[in-house]
Amino acid sequence: MAKPAVGSMSEWSGVLKDFFRQIDDGSISLEEIKVFNEHRNPFGAAVLSFAEVLVFGTVKLLSKKFGQHVEVDPLPPEFTEENLAKWEQLNLKPVFLPGEEIGEDPKLKSWIKPEPWFYQQIASGKIKSDSARLYKGWYLADFTSGADYTDGTQVFNNDPLTPIIQRLREEGKVGRCDNSPPGSRFAITNDEWRDTICPVIAQHLGFKPEQVRLERAIEFNAIGNLYDPNRGKFIWEWWSDIFEDSSRLFGGHRGCGGLAFVDYGMADFRSGLIAGRPLVSFVK
Repeated sequence: MAKPAVGSMSEWSGVLKDFFRQIDDGSISLEEIKVFNEHRNPFGAAVLSFAEVLVFGTVKLLSKKFGQHVEVDPLPPEFTEENLAKWEQLNLKPVFLPGEEIGEDPKLKSWIKPEPWFYQQIASGKIKSDSARLYKGWYLADFTSGADYTDGTQVFNNDPLTPIIQRLREEGKVGRCDNSPPGSRFAITNDEWRDTICPVIAQHLGFKPEQVRLERAIEFNAIGNLYDPNRGKFIWEWWSDIFEDSSRLFGGHRGCGGLAFVDYGMADFRSGLIAGRPLVSFVK
């Protein structure tokens, strides 16, 4: 016989706390663990809602990775099943980032951290002091697979942004290198991503312009460590972090260190080696 469902996300949060407390003190039974792993409440309710399943799975993932219980916020109201299915057609999928600092210390196991140079630039004030801290909240991350370099003619595989980028190039709003395919993410400056492409993507999706931007270096790193095994497996990508006054960070090249590699370039620098990917933020 089905048990009563959990009435709210706050109630489910209480269930999660009870579960992890009983794990810690050894009082939970094997049957209760089995029920929990089936996305059912071992202490009362039977079937979880769509939102509860997503939050519950994220709590499990992050708590295991960080070695402690991680609180996950309720889903933004925009995160309906219908909307998430629509956004997934653009390879945009929900991720939650906790308000953690990814420091140089060895606290996190099996985590590929940014190289020491990144932390040295924070210490010297060349990038913001909070550049190693994640901003807590839900995001839509771009899971489109990157590409290896082929003389500047490479494109992301099955890239849903191709029509948008091609149109902007045809309108003269975004430049390219001589051998760049019209819809390629490569050979686009950081300025063009920030000032042109991201606002157009926001308009296309119905978001506020300030919600859509390039990822920060530490977000690229965290998403690669937590959610997307393709990050850091191809060539360079632009990030939104400001370096000194007029430069921006980029990195992620497989041959230079993958998720650990961080470098910088002028914001108006155009290169057939550097791509980019939008991030949609729901952080309040």
